[in-house]
Amino acid sequence: MNGPSDDGMAQSARPTTSRRGIMRRVLTFGGLAIVALTILAACGPEVEKPYTTTSPASPTAESIQSLYKLVFWLALVVFVGVQFAIVYTALRFRRTRFARRRPAQIHGNTRLEITWTVIPAVVLLIILIPTITTLYDFDAAAQNGDLEVDVYGKQWWWEVNYGEDERGEDLDVWTANEIVVPVGKNVVFNLQSNNVIHSFWVPRLSGKLDVMPGHVNRLSITADEPGVYYGECAEFCGAQHAWMRFKIVAVPENEFYTWINTMRAGNVGTTNPDAELPEGVTRAPEIFSVCLACHQVNGLESSAAIQGIEAPRTNGPDLTNLACRETIAAGMLINNPENMALWLHDPGAVKPENYMATVIEEGTLDEQQIQELNEYLFSLQPEGGCVIGESPDVPSGASSVGSPVASPAATPADD
Repeated sequence: MNGPSDDGMAQSARPTTSRRGIMRRVLTFGGLAIVALTILAACGPEVEKPYTTTSPASPTAESIQSLYKLVFWLALVVFVGVQFAIVYTALRFRRTRFARRRPAQIHGNTRLEITWTVIPAVVLLIILIPTITTLYDFDAAAQNGDLEVDVYGKQWWWEVNYGEDERGEDLDVWTANEIVVPVGKNVVFNLQSNNVIHSFWVPRLSGKLDVMPGHVNRLSITADEPGVYYGECAEFCGAQHAWMRFKIVAVPENEFYTWINTMRAGNVGTTNPDAELPEGVTRAPEIFSVCLACHQVNGLESSAAIQGIEAPRTNGPDLTNLACRETIAAGMLINNPENMALWLHDPGAVKPENYMATVIEEGTLDEQQIQELNEYLFSLQPEGGCVIGESPDVPSGASSVGSPVASPAATPADD
């Protein structure tokens, strides 16, 4: 027959055994959860991610990625610690049939309150110091670059003007949406807008920076290796915000200056129907005079459209060497004759509310004029062929399926 002392010993032993079982279950569950998460992370498909921030290709993007990693691992430690504490507390101190009184209350416990105040403060301090250091480094890099490039956020495309290089030479080249830079050089982008707020973002090369009306923001980018890096506007700016895309093409320095020279030389031609054509001079179709009200072609007479921040909103991109660009309409369409014909037929149907649609509507150009413009526009390339990019080799009317895609979502427009 058991006495009172035997019952007391049995009751005191049961909670101890129960606590050990609880700890084993918590540790087992936690271990299985970590293994499961690791397996799920490793099973992700290998897909191209042109807008990823986890594959940095410049010192700037590498610094940002380092901050991401720091914040991620600190957040993970805090998350795991808090979840473990919650699960342990819920299991360890749950009310059981053996409990005869409430557990000790810790309200007003000075030691605990100091602990859970100091720990988050230390975590935030660990994040704050490298963040401030990185911001100052970015600002210093943007003060002195090897190459100055002015970028103007338009609706809805990007105008680009190359200024001074490290030798002090003004390159004076205008282009749009496809920005060529030399590998290993610190390129400083002067970002500005004459309409609304945009945001210039190349995920693999740098962080976002707003493009403000009436103010110039400077962004430094140094591409570590040759390649194509996709960017987009990251600030809602109107109806076609999603199709305000661009790309940065990083090439060796010698290729960069070769490209600059071909852009400077431009496309020599005339709009005079009575002029005799010397060798190397191309006659633009008469209807092209409509385009010259808003566009320029370097080397072509009558190219007088205003560019830059003072240009009217209706002015369009510089068309010099247009045939060498891989997309049109700011990354929306693959640059081939079929898509160009669709664009010239009715630009408002392809990209609603763009300013070209205020000049050219459906029926403004007949089929013959569109064909003439199409042939002329695809003649706008250097005499020896494109230095960067490929000359389109798609016959008029052919499908663009299978053509090189210059933007991850560039597709032919629907009929």
